[in-house]
Amino acid sequence: KAEDRPEALVVRLYEAHGSTVTTWLQTSLPIKEAMLCDLLERPAVQGRLPLEQRGLRLSFTPFRI
Repeated sequence: KAEDRPEALVVRLYEAHGSTVTTWLQTSLPIKEAMLCDLLERPAVQGRLPLEQRGLRLSFTPFRI
């Protein structure tokens, strides 16, 4: 759960194989909004992520959270 928003969930993902990748995050949970944040849960400059029918499209560079 998020520190300052009890209704929010924080999902931390990382790239572990040393590749640049684009992937989809899919869930059966109802998503109202999605945003990038730092490890202290402060919103990132990129802001909100677009919700698509297929899920959330995410891009990772090697070994990055």
